[in-house]
Amino acid sequence: MKGQPVVLLGAGHGKRMGQPKIFAMFEGATFLERILERCRETASPVTLTVDPQFRDKAEALLATLSPPAPVLVEVDGTQPMLQSVRAALRLGKFGEGFWCWPVDAPFITAMGWDQSVETVRGEPEAIWKLQARGETGHPVWFPGWAVPRILAGCWDDGLLGFQEECRDQTHVLILGDEELRDFNSQEQLAAIAPSGEEQA
Repeated sequence: MKGQPVVLLGAGHGKRMGQPKIFAMFEGATFLERILERCRETASPVTLTVDPQFRDKAEALLATLSPPAPVLVEVDGTQPMLQSVRAALRLGKFGEGFWCWPVDAPFITAMGWDQSVETVRGEPEAIWKLQARGETGHPVWFPGWAVPRILAGCWDDGLLGFQEECRDQTHVLILGDEELRDFNSQEQLAAIAPSGEEQA
């Protein structure tokens, strides 16, 4: 069974990380590799936004990973996240909806991701936010009806503004001991123990 589409946001330059986050490493795997592995497990097609400045390097990395390769969309990584999302959505492949997944949130487990996909399969017309350890994080599911509104709307704080506008259509899936935070620096990564559990 084909999985739900994923828009993987990888165009950011990652200044605080010291490199674009798609190339950031943890325990021998890049952030990009970790997320693509999850997506392969559920046969979820991936559209990856990438800045043209490092597209060649991204393609070289993808060539070393298991297929299928994501569809690449070039985006100026210095622009707000909403611009990256819109660039992907303009491909017109998201009638059923999409998971919005920033590449700096690479640590959801196979079990947590499978639970998320199955939950959306049961109620695909809701916006689904994931929550673990008392905090919401990524990825976030946006149903098909949200796509034209995201393409046409204008909010001062981007997708957060859209989500605020759609609070009544938003559900929260509470997962177990998952790591859903965005990681923006090497210092944040260094605070995680090798098992993925935070150090005391």
